[in-house]
Order: sequence, then structure tokens, then C-alpha cells
Amino acid sequence: MTLVLQIACFAGTGVGQERPSVERWDTFELELKGPTTGNPYIDVEFEAEFSKGSRSVTVPGFYDGDGVFKIRFSPDEVGEWSYLTKSGASDLNGQTGAFDCKEAVGDNHGPVKIVNTHYFEYADGEPVYLVGTTAYQWTSVKQSVQEKTVETLATSPFNKIRMCVFPKSYSYGNDTEPWQYPFESKSDFEKPNVEFFQNLDQRVRELRDLGIQADVILFHPYDRWGYQEMGAENNARYVRYLIARLSAYRNVWWSLANEWDIPRIKDAIDWEGIGTLLQKEDPHQRLRGIHNWYYSESHFYDHSQPWVTHVSAQTFFFFNAIPWRKKYGKPLMFDEMRYEGDVASSWGNMSAEEMTSYFWKAGLSGGYGTHGDTFRNDSDSETEVRWWAKGGTLPGKSPDRIAFFREIMEQAPVTKMSPRLVKLSSKPIPDEIPDRMDRSILNELNNNVFVFSEEGVHYLAYTQDAGQAIELDLPPGKKYRFEVFDTWNMKRVSEKVVDGGEFKFTTEIPYTAIRLVSL
Repeated sequence: MTLVLQIACFAGTGVGQERPSVERWDTFELELKGPTTGNPYIDVEFEAEFSKGSRSVTVPGFYDGDGVFKIRFSPDEVGEWSYLTKSGASDLNGQTGAFDCKEAVGDNHGPVKIVNTHYFEYADGEPVYLVGTTAYQWTSVKQSVQEKTVETLATSPFNKIRMCVFPKSYSYGNDTEPWQYPFESKSDFEKPNVEFFQNLDQRVRELRDLGIQADVILFHPYDRWGYQEMGAENNARYVRYLIARLSAYRNVWWSLANEWDIPRIKDAIDWEGIGTLLQKEDPHQRLRGIHNWYYSESHFYDHSQPWVTHVSAQTFFFFNAIPWRKKYGKPLMFDEMRYEGDVASSWGNMSAEEMTSYFWKAGLSGGYGTHGDTFRNDSDSETEVRWWAKGGTLPGKSPDRIAFFREIMEQAPVTKMSPRLVKLSSKPIPDEIPDRMDRSILNELNNNVFVFSEEGVHYLAYTQDAGQAIELDLPPGKKYRFEVFDTWNMKRVSEKVVDGGEFKFTTEIPYTAIRLVSL
């Protein structure tokens, strides 16, 4: 577990004291006492310039209540860093000091970064394969359920979670009030409730210590408290506040929205303005995305925009993954593929078999999948708890199978691999897919052989039905270890050595994956 260094600083801090140290990519936190009159959230500007040699980074500070102001900085270079604070408030201005940044150790591999255009790895070059889940308002429910969520995540296969800042108002149990409101008054967005945000800090740190990326959703339309209608000035101030509070945690990502294109929020937020603000003002340059409502590409945001770092798509059109990868030239996240569960809505009543199969299709099409679970788990008697909404526990049967999928992917040289789709249906893929399409047609379009390979080195292939032929051209003159996997029962059913050249295998059971590795 990485420790966060906290330093209480007043005038003259650092004189005669041993210089503190922090690990690379960990969080250096500077705490100062400042003004309490008026509204410090709005009235007091506070920042620090962190310098190492000729390099300097300007980091915003924030008000944390009771006259406490903080600045959080995550150093990305080993060595001595110095800082100088700047503010119109005399108590916060001109404070200086220094600290040593030491090499990271243990599980601290730094933030996730993009590599080879479409993939991810840690900043230190350590491989990471992202397997996501969704618990939208888990930090807005009561503490006992939040704690149960962290406990559940600790033993789950998931290393990324989509999560909102604001509470959510929706069906299927999403009609309760939050444990705390984000602002001191439900109608006044100029005074943040620091207790709410301190809890958010804590939960993000807990995710970091579990090795889980926190994909923080800034806005959403499922709102009865007015957070989607705060106005441009309050929106920008809130986003800057979150940058100051959270950006220094290496596991943070920014998602501008859940379903940005729903009419009641589409024109209420300046999405381009918020995205550009994050790009320009986040000193740590965390990953940035924005998520659509309908499944088809006509509802995607323009992911080619320079502030967008990766494609975050609500879709299960895996047959379109290769064109999307080519069009946008960025990693492709299938951030909402429908959910395993039993609610009446079709997006939330997938079988565990379907949910598991979606991960194989997403992964072998060169993207990354995200899970959800809509079954009631009623953790600690909280009203109608469902993982997708409030966290708690995971009643579904897909997580164990997703863990098996992740294990196979982590054994592959993913960042060197490319996808190929072998179309099985005679039905053509339409140039423009409508927002509403018959589910049987979509299932047929998705029922293909998905191949993901580093040619001559490592091959993975998957198809959902028994009796399907998988054909590959393996470079001749080499031998390959050939394995067949039953992905539902999570086991290898056969293994042998085969020669290169023309290769053909017909599946005998549904949900079959094969692997060929050169010897």
C-alpha cells in the first residue's frame, strides 16, 4: 500500500527539518491554513509551482473546509522537487519547500498510459489488461454499502470501475437520497460539502491501493437535484475543484458524461469547453473520454477531438470495432455492453453466458469490455441495492468467467496484436446502423469468429457456437502449442503441438476459445 505524505505548513516550514520524500507517481500533499471569511471556495485563488531543474509544473490548490487549503501533486520524475505557493491571500502566498521523489516500489507502476495507438500499459512499462465494471453511484450511498463495495472489488477480476461523482435518480432502486449531498445546499452550487468530497478522495485512494482505475464520471442526466443545470460558471468551477482534489491520484480517469447525448443534458453542458479545460488545466494529464446514449455511431461524440484520449462507447457492435479503431486511432472501450441481470429493460437482463461472451468478443476485436450486474443484492439492508447502481456484492455468475478471460489475455502480448473478423453470416453489415434494430439481427451480426494475433507468435480465436470452423494461416516451418478452452467452464479441454501452414479447427462446444503459441 502506498502512503500519502501530508505536511502541515505554516510560515517558515522546512527550516531545520529533514526533507520529506515520496514515491514516484504517488501523492505529495501540502496543507496550509488560510482565510475562513467569505466563501473561500470562490474567493481564494491558490496554486503552487513545482520545479525540478529547468522543468516546472503549476498545480491548483483547493479549499478543504475549516480554513484548510491543500495542494496535491504526483511527481513523475525521480530527484529533488521544490515548490513555491502563489495566492492573493498572504497566508497562502510565498510558501517554499522541497521533497525527494524516490523510485516507485511494489505495486506502484504509475498511471495507465496509451501505447501502440490502441492499447494500455503502466507508466513504467509494466503490462496491464483492463477489465472494467460499473457501479454508478456507489460513493453516494451509505457508508456500510461503500465498504462492502470495496471489499467485493478486492476479490473481483475488475481493475477499472466507472463511477459518478453526483448521485443518481433512476428506476430499479435509484430513488434514494445520497448519504451526503455534494454541495452544502441542494440549490446552492457555490459551497461544496467537503465531507462528501473527502469521502470521494478516500474511495479513490482505496481503489488505487487495489490497483483499480477510477473512471470518474463528471456529469449525467439522471438527476433530480439540479447538478446537470448548474450553469457554465459553476460547471467549470466544479471541474477545476475535482482536478485539484483528484488528479494527483495515479488511478484517476476523467469521463465527461454518462450518456452525454440524452436531450435533457446534451445542450445543458458545454462538452467541448469542459474537455478542453481538462486538457489544458489538468497538470497530470489523466485520460479523458465521453460516453454516448444510443448504441450506434451516430450518437458517438467526435472522438477525433484532441482532448479525447480514448473512445468510450455504449455499444455491443463488436463487428464494427476494427473500422472504429482505424477511424479514431485511439483505444476502444466498450464501456457499456449491456449488463448481466434480471431487470425488465433489455439493457439489463443479459445471461451470464452472454455477458462472458461479450468480453471475449470485445477483447479479441481489439477493444476493452466493461461489466455490470443488475441483480438485487440488498447489501446491509440498503433499499434495493444493485451493483450497477450502488455497488455492494456481485450475485451474478459472470465475474469468475471474466477472471478466466483476463488471465488468458494477460498471458498474451496484447499491445503487439491486431484483430481480424471472420464473418460467418451472409447478412451484410449495414453502412449505417439504426438506433433501434431487431435483437436477432444484431446477434447474427455479432456471431462471428474473432481472431486476435501477433502473426507467427501468438493467436487467440473465439466463436460462440458449436460447429463453427476456425481457419488460420500459420507461418510454415514452425511448431505451435495448440490449446482449446471451454470459456464457460473455465478450463482447457485439450492441448497438443501442431505444425505451421493451413490450420483448421471446428468447435465442438459453445463459447470456445483457442490459442496457438509458437514454440
